Amino acid sequence: MAGGEGPPHIYSPHTVFLRQQGHSFEIATCLCSLLIGQGYDAYVVSGYATQDVSLKIMTRVDSPFPPEVQEALIVSDQVAESKYALKPPKDLRSKFLLAMEQREIDKVNAQKAKEAEAEAKRLEALEKPPFDELHAQRLHSWVLLLAGSKRVENSVFIEPTTGTAYPLDCKFYFGIESVWNNVNYWVNLQDCSKGLEYISYDFSNLSNWEHLLIGEPFKWRESHFPKEMEDEEVDYLTVTDEKHLDMPTPWSLRISLSHGTLAKRFPDGVKKTWYKRTYVEQFAPYIQEDGLIVRICRYRDLDYSPSELYVIEEHYENRADNLVKIVSDSMTGDIFEYYSSGREDCMKMHHYASGDEATVEQPRDIEFYHHARYDGLSKLIMHSLYMTEYYENTEDRIYYRHIDFAPRGKPPPGILEGTRRIVVKVCEKFHRNENKPASEDVAIREFAITDREIRIKYHYEEGKVTASTRDFFKSLADMGDELKFSPELTVGYQAEIGAKPPRQLKLFYLFEQQLKEEEKVLYHIREIEDQITEVLKLRCMENAFTKLKVSLFNREYNQEHRRGMLEREQQEKEYREREVEDEVDYLTPYLARLGKLKRRLSRSEAIQARDWCLREFKVLLLDRAIDIQNQFETVSQTFQNKQQWHTAVRDTLSIEEEAAYFEEMNELTFLLRTLEIRLMRHKDLSPYRYEILENYLNIHPVLESLQN
Repeated sequence: MAGGEGPPHIYSPHTVFLRQQGHSFEIATCLCSLLIGQGYDAYVVSGYATQDVSLKIMTRVDSPFPPEVQEALIVSDQVAESKYALKPPKDLRSKFLLAMEQREIDKVNAQKAKEAEAEAKRLEALEKPPFDELHAQRLHSWVLLLAGSKRVENSVFIEPTTGTAYPLDCKFYFGIESVWNNVNYWVNLQDCSKGLEYISYDFSNLSNWEHLLIGEPFKWRESHFPKEMEDEEVDYLTVTDEKHLDMPTPWSLRISLSHGTLAKRFPDGVKKTWYKRTYVEQFAPYIQEDGLIVRICRYRDLDYSPSELYVIEEHYENRADNLVKIVSDSMTGDIFEYYSSGREDCMKMHHYASGDEATVEQPRDIEFYHHARYDGLSKLIMHSLYMTEYYENTEDRIYYRHIDFAPRGKPPPGILEGTRRIVVKVCEKFHRNENKPASEDVAIREFAITDREIRIKYHYEEGKVTASTRDFFKSLADMGDELKFSPELTVGYQAEIGAKPPRQLKLFYLFEQQLKEEEKVLYHIREIEDQITEVLKLRCMENAFTKLKVSLFNREYNQEHRRGMLEREQQEKEYREREVEDEVDYLTPYLARLGKLKRRLSRSEAIQARDWCLREFKVLLLDRAIDIQNQFETVSQTFQNKQQWHTAVRDTLSIEEEAAYFEEMNELTFLLRTLEIRLMRHKDLSPYRYEILENYLNIHPVLESLQN
């Protein structure tokens, strides 16, 4: 609004909320009404603002979603001086040459500083708003919130179009014409050329503010009544004192916002804003099928060129997979996924490259909530040639494990390459266990698989500069059933001076223990690869079929679930009603066999029909038991054959074939258990069923001759 021309009319707050749009005066009136209703000392301001504020141009405003800056570890350069530290060698370099080198370095640094200053000036010129012919003449409305009410310490301006609070000395507002609220209307008599922070906001001062309505608001009046006056009389005199005008009843309806309107947060549940170097999309909960709440696109220039897009941040809520944020680096192609606690796999962060296959051989970093995992795994770094594991608070005090793999297509000599990667070496590190002597507490352990060696380094004892070590060499005879050991297969170093060498039996037990540990580690490596493979498959399914969590107290979105539940109950009820049939007469087939469906039976015929029915029912029960037993034996034989087949070809199976094998074995196990339960129940219930049929025939009206 230019030239001081105000709006021709202002819709009521109720209408503005219904329309969900309006100019600055209408939005400021709505905001002021809500603040006054909550007990704040708020006023609508009519004044002048910058072009960006009056037209809501946000491209020169910093984003309210600043990029997250990772705190770098500050390493101190101060080194503690030691009394016995070695003195550095004497510097024999030419001081003249050093001075010339420093001069060249200073020139380069000065040139870099000059270029940085020029770049800063260039960016400042680009970010500077263009020339405005109506500078300080654009009429605008905002809200003034005075201090003193509801813990408001400092008076502030609130921009109604964005909801942002600014101090009184901000440079976005130039002057104030008038202010008003539900009590009165005040015209400003002060000079605003020095800044709005220098004018007085004491509206009771008539030299600075001219009020429209006669009389002061109740809270500004000073009334003195006798102490013996009753409260009702005091209230009446307080109202009638200085009363000059009866205010008309408001014609506007009361502001009413439905819960659904509040839940949408924005008109149509979507808000898109272009900030400085940032494009932000905001969505209300459950508007997006994938639970997206905020998408932030960050650019390096002010023109939002697609080539200058360097990062995309996506924030999520109510995801069933506990996904909360995805950060995509457009320059490097790296993707970072962040999860809240509560996942079954305890995943916290997943870092991988865009376009990579979901396999364990692709580079990726995974962090876990280690306190929720049984093994204490906190971080996992995966690569085609290595895998590194970090642990915290484990029982065996391990905190680091690094596995090296042989490159694909280049197996070590004498080893055949299969579907899995070949483990070349494993290195483990352990924390100190104070309950053990340092010479027996393993600090670093290496399993050189291809070199057939086991290397152990123990912890340092207090005051020692060396640590004990022990190396074992595996002979080819170790491939047999019996473990063979000789003194030539081990070598060690003892840090303790004068310590007796360990006995051969002790070394044998230690060697045997390390071989078992090596086997456990190799099994653990395969197990962790299988776990990560399952996690990656699960993530693919979660991304393809996104599910959202709905709170039990969410009325809007639980209506759908309630309706679906009622429909399912109705379907189940109809199904049960369809299952209810007329009573079945089990004697009918045998009466038809006698050819006397409608005639009365003699005693001999009744006995014959009854015997037929009981005998065939007994045969039916026996045949059913035999059939279940045959099925159980067939499935058991299939289960055993599958196990034998897997034992024979286990090392040559691919990951997909092994997954299919385990899935089939799970189905066979479930089927075996089901058949076993069916057979047991059939054996237990057969006598009762036979007895029930016998009682049924005894009271059957057709067999009345038997009852007599």
